[in-house]
Amino acid sequence: MKIQKTTLLSCLAAGLLSITGVAHAGLVLDTGAITMGVKDNGGLGFAGVGINLTGGPGDAIMPGCLCEGWGAASNGVGSYTYGDTGTYGFASSTFTSTGPANAVSTVVLSSGLTVVHTYSSAAGGSLFGVNVSIFNTSGSAVTDVRYARTLDWDVGPGHFADDFTTIYGGTTSGPGGNVLHTSFNPFAVPNPMSFRGSYGGVAANSNGVNVPGDLGAYFVLGFGDLLAGESVSFDTYIGAAFTTSSLLSAFGSVGIEAYSYTYDNDGAATYGWGFANVGLPPAIDPDPTDVPAPASIALFTLGLAGLGLKIRRKKSV
Repeated sequence: MKIQKTTLLSCLAAGLLSITGVAHAGLVLDTGAITMGVKDNGGLGFAGVGINLTGGPGDAIMPGCLCEGWGAASNGVGSYTYGDTGTYGFASSTFTSTGPANAVSTVVLSSGLTVVHTYSSAAGGSLFGVNVSIFNTSGSAVTDVRYARTLDWDVGPGHFADDFTTIYGGTTSGPGGNVLHTSFNPFAVPNPMSFRGSYGGVAANSNGVNVPGDLGAYFVLGFGDLLAGESVSFDTYIGAAFTTSSLLSAFGSVGIEAYSYTYDNDGAATYGWGFANVGLPPAIDPDPTDVPAPASIALFTLGLAGLGLKIRRKKSV
């Protein structure tokens, strides 16, 4: 998000953040290739839409439980939103749209953090780019700042038993960089202070390739301490394509460093999400001719393309 952070922080602290656009309780964003329903608090599943590939086998989130959400934490205390169960530790949420695929969700947490998700089209419309900026507006230093995202994949037509899920945590051995924890278990609130155990026959913090079953992904990122007025920023991407290789090519084009993707054995689409700028090297070669098949040993060695994140901190003046 190319904004002078000192200016943005002063606006946030005063509660005066103003973005040209139309305010909504949420919106179904549309890149032309995919649609995604976003609530004002940044959770998915608005107006009956989670994420959908145009011409694809159906929504990849809505058929089962809406076990999806995000959270942020500091000083050992987490705040989060999770599906239709509501929020914890959210003081206020605003959502402003500036175009069919462009929107900004601003959430003020009772802990004193302010989290801004900025949505836009990426990779030719096959992905939504989501810049995440976490601001310390508490007025004092905070410790152990974290961000978590969880998502239960339910890709059609089988939705559950026929789904195959992959997680790559940023290195061939598991989490690395700012990725603290990964799990195939999406069925708990995304409190960043909570880690999860083994699930689907895969140990926590382990990469897995094409693991069958009703699974999802849980990632926890860590950024250390922030002084008053400091901020951290990284990028997430979520999208879909008609082939796994096409989705991974899109991941490579935006520099994803850690990720998860799922496809249905009988379907014709792959859905995925990942992180960039999280202190790791890109996980996938951006040249689509160099992207191996998802089940290949080469892809596993590369680490199943990843969630990347780049930290940018500045102290307010």
